[in-house]
Amino acid sequence: MPGPSEEDVPRWEPPPVAPSESVPRWDPEREVPRWAPERAVPRAQPRPGRAPGARLDGEARARRAPEERTSPLALPFAWWSRNPWVVAWACVVLVPAGVLLLRVVDESRFQRFVQPLEWALLGLLGLALLRGALFRARRSAARLTLGLVAALAAIALLLWPVTRVTLGRVMCPARAGTDLGVPTAAVALRAWQRGESGEAAWHAGAPAAPWLERSRAITLLDYQLVETGCFERIAPIDATRTWHDFRVTIREGQRAPLSKVVVVHTAAELGGWKITGIEGPLP
Repeated sequence: MPGPSEEDVPRWEPPPVAPSESVPRWDPEREVPRWAPERAVPRAQPRPGRAPGARLDGEARARRAPEERTSPLALPFAWWSRNPWVVAWACVVLVPAGVLLLRVVDESRFQRFVQPLEWALLGLLGLALLRGALFRARRSAARLTLGLVAALAAIALLLWPVTRVTLGRVMCPARAGTDLGVPTAAVALRAWQRGESGEAAWHAGAPAAPWLERSRAITLLDYQLVETGCFERIAPIDATRTWHDFRVTIREGQRAPLSKVVVVHTAAELGGWKITGIEGPLP
């Protein structure tokens, strides 16, 4: 039995849809904007008095400009300008080293350079402190005062052991001359031998009380200069302070004469010499 033909089979058809106004549809009659190169379009204009592209070229050149080169010799001074108090405190700490350098030069064959070198070191220290002071002065007067006081106190503290501490007795250098205060020291012994105090040779015209007691209780029979020298220290030997060893013959009361050593200390003052102390003859 033959089946149904293809024309008799029902087919699916989409339901009819009513046209909607919210759905955009292409309207061939709508005017579409088109690109027109001949159309006048506003463009950025350069500033008056400046050529086109000058700003960009100037900025590019500024970015490409090489940094200024500093001479290697000027680099330490530039760093010093940025850190003046670091240099000042470094000079303060190196003060004992400078004093030791002066002693080395004084012991060598170049004694004539000791004083110029001393002035040069003092000038360098003063310049470093002045540069640091000017740097602090722009910031605060209180910091300036505190910094200078602290630096000067540190210098005094560092100089005291190398200049005031006596290491022993040595011979005086040739630059000390030949006088060394020997005639002044002999004045005290000559006055003692005559039964006087020798006040003219003492500082302030008044002999030390212990010396007056010894000279009155002990009779000086004879004296003789044995040796003269200076006091040693880390700094160059100070030729303004000297010592003199005298071999003396004394008699205390009714006892037999004794041979002792008397040490007279002298110091230069206003072109002359003065006695600053006497050791002996008895403790």
